[in-house]
Amino acid sequence: MKGFRFGSALGSFYILPGNGGWEATFGNALLGAFSCPEVAADHISRGDCEQPSELDTATLEVPPEISEWEIVHV
Repeated sequence: MKGFRFGSALGSFYILPGNGGWEATFGNALLGAFSCPEVAADHISRGDCEQPSELDTATLEVPPEISEWEIVHV
């Protein structure tokens, strides 16, 4: 299976296959469950996801296009 990774200045974001969809994470924090990786990347880039209070994903220049994320195999 494949997933996606984006490395930011504060750490890596992952979008990986989850329970019937895709799950986005940052460190040990779950940022949300999404229907597809494209939607997850878009939400993370806009800061429109569950996130730890000290982290604003919209300020980290996360690309909204999944094609700009690294493919990882899980």
